[in-house]
Amino acid sequence: MGQVTQAYPHLDLEMVRQKVKLASSHWNKQKWLVIYNALVDPRTSAEIARHCGVSEGFVRKVIQQYNRTGEIGLSTPGKGGRRNCYLSWDEEKQLIDGFKEKARCGQIATAIQIKLA
Repeated sequence: MGQVTQAYPHLDLEMVRQKVKLASSHWNKQKWLVIYNALVDPRTSAEIARHCGVSEGFVRKVIQQYNRTGEIGLSTPGKGGRRNCYLSWDEEKQLIDGFKEKARCGQIATAIQIKLA
């Protein structure tokens, strides 16, 4: 028989139940459901995975993240998004507006001009 997968009680059971209900995405809901199952009924990762409809690796990874760092470990930014940027949205808007004015006058911006700006 495999090793029992347990989650440390960083949060009480009612808080975890609320996290499951209020999860913003499907994967966040799955993560909290795995944590809930590990808190309520500790079993092997294979049994928790079968019950939640996820892989064993997912269960192990989620439990490991939760046990190590608590609630913060599960709130990763996810895929996509705009995380590697040099300018804020307002600074980028100001930069683009300058080129829009030139475009209205009929001038074309080149890559070198944009890079220098």
